[in-house]
Amino acid sequence: MNEKDKRSAETIIDYCDRIADYLNRFDDDKEIYMSDSLYKDACALVIIQMGEFANRFSDEFLEEYDGIEWGQLIGLRNVTAHNYENIIDDIIWEVMHDDVPEIKEYLEKILYH
Repeated sequence: MNEKDKRSAETIIDYCDRIADYLNRFDDDKEIYMSDSLYKDACALVIIQMGEFANRFSDEFLEEYDGIEWGQLIGLRNVTAHNYENIIDDIIWEVMHDDVPEIKEYLEKILYH
């Protein structure tokens, strides 16, 4: 793995930790998430950044570490960043719960094991 890929992976892990912190701060309560625009905006921005850094992975990285559907994360980033007023909050909520922990675990295995 080259240095650029390593830095991107580390940055994505940091963003995963931010999502976990946000969920913890608001007691992992979907009702609060759905009613708090600052909370939703913060989470959407982190998802956008995760997709941005996933888009920086080299082709070699994407081929070797294909346990995550990087294209979907990048696509979600593009939809969220360019169609922000139409973000589906339920999708972001699901990504935060289902995908973010999986991405973090996968990248930590790659980097630290």
